[in-house]
Amino acid sequence: MARPGKPLAQRWHEDVDRLLLDPARLFVMGVLVTSPDYFQFGYLSEHSGITRTVLARHVRRLRFAGYVETRRGACNQLWIRTTSLGQQRFERHVKAAHDTITSARDAGKSARS
Repeated sequence: MARPGKPLAQRWHEDVDRLLLDPARLFVMGVLVTSPDYFQFGYLSEHSGITRTVLARHVRRLRFAGYVETRRGACNQLWIRTTSLGQQRFERHVKAAHDTITSARDAGKSARS
């Protein structure tokens, strides 16, 4: 449930990560947090439906923020994994969204009772 006493705007300001509001970056982080291992860039592009050019921009933004790290493998393939900071920010972001949805549903149910 949402934190009692804190207004919705304040909770979102504190816990929602603006960088993760973009669906492409949210998708990438959602995949990466499932494992501590590296994922191949091509795998992320193929499963997200995002072109390699656009995905590269999103990965750069995530890397610049410290949410992911990258390395080059054989044949210059790019591999990506989340950092502990990225994992923490993703989990906090998802929890804030979940808490907001739960609060909204509870308010809707209360109004109809």
